[in-house]
Amino acid sequence: MSTLNTSDDNKFVNLKWITRYFRIAEQVSMWSKDPSTKVGAIIVGDKGQIISQGYNGFPRGVNDSEERYHNRELKYKLVVHAEMNAILNALYNGSSVVGATLYVHALPVCQECAKAIIQAGISTVYIDTNISERWKESWQITKTMFSESKVACYYFDMNANTVERQC
Repeated sequence: MSTLNTSDDNKFVNLKWITRYFRIAEQVSMWSKDPSTKVGAIIVGDKGQIISQGYNGFPRGVNDSEERYHNRELKYKLVVHAEMNAILNALYNGSSVVGATLYVHALPVCQECAKAIIQAGISTVYIDTNISERWKESWQITKTMFSESKVACYYFDMNANTVERQC
């Protein structure tokens, strides 16, 4: 099955393209210098064009030495999440993300990035990660904000080739 109806919103998704976008997001995640976590995100426009990409890393121009990545406390203060990086890269390049779709590989969207996603006008978010205990509280807050602001979010299981509405 290459397309499916995502139930209540009557939106049809093309599983072939979702798989392709997640493969690209996975490749983008490999650009991260973080030795413990590699997250990638791509923003796709309504015509299927890739608007922007981002990975978890330090801001542009900030020294991203191996030493800093191994200092967890400092790393967490300096790292820009992949989702935020993708949004900021679009802005840096003068591109709008209003109505776009965000694909996030390797971790669920945290509540801080959810705020930026909503404010930027992104309308749909796909994740490909099962929610571990560590991220459950943040994901619940994210889902609540997405539901209230009408951002559709889905879980994509590449192995099963399925999409499940999350909010």
